[in-house]
Amino acid sequence: MSDLCGITVSPREDELVLNGWEKQFSCNEPRLSEATELFESMGRDVIVENVIIENLPNGDSCKECFISCSGEVKTIWTRTKNTNKVT
Repeated sequence: MSDLCGITVSPREDELVLNGWEKQFSCNEPRLSEATELFESMGRDVIVENVIIENLPNGDSCKECFISCSGEVKTIWTRTKNTNKVT
């Protein structure tokens, strides 16, 4: 696990980055669906992952918000679509 700005990066996040995924941001509905559709319309692959509460810094006021949202907040990850086509 690596550490960036006091936020622990999980093995899952490391795996995503190694596979070309870029973390965008975390939100809940209706912005979650809107942003997902926007990224897809831009030709990006999109996945949505649960926020890992344990990775948020201790004492961070945002952590309380994530906990109170009961799993409704998700993180959007995108990457360039694989355009390698066999011709």
